[in-house]
Amino acid sequence: MMKFQVGQRVTGTINNITDLGIFVSLPKHTSGLIHHSDFGENWVRERANYQIGDSIRVVVINNFKGKIGLSRMRLNDPNLIDHTNEFSDVKKEQFLTVLTKTITDSEQEIKKLQQELNNYAD
Repeated sequence: MMKFQVGQRVTGTINNITDLGIFVSLPKHTSGLIHHSDFGENWVRERANYQIGDSIRVVVINNFKGKIGLSRMRLNDPNLIDHTNEFSDVKKEQFLTVLTKTITDSEQEIKKLQQELNNYAD
């Protein structure tokens, strides 16, 4: 079983919506809960925006005895550092360099894939 760390950003699938909140299936046969309080006063209205089977991006806000607390509202909270993110240690002054390299690498990868597709099509 995978150990989810606080701050980790994960994409899961909604498997149930109850008065308690939204239950989310995570990778590695794990699940967590976005408590209704995460939506503040808007829970009754907000819950209608979600359907079982929907993909949802969340952040782990606690992991205690296998019970994983998730949040949708704190996804962009800079205080929740994702230690599984390879870019989390990048200093502000390095950011542009890292971003440029990432763009260059992805453009090269896209060209390679396009070439493979062309070869396959021929």
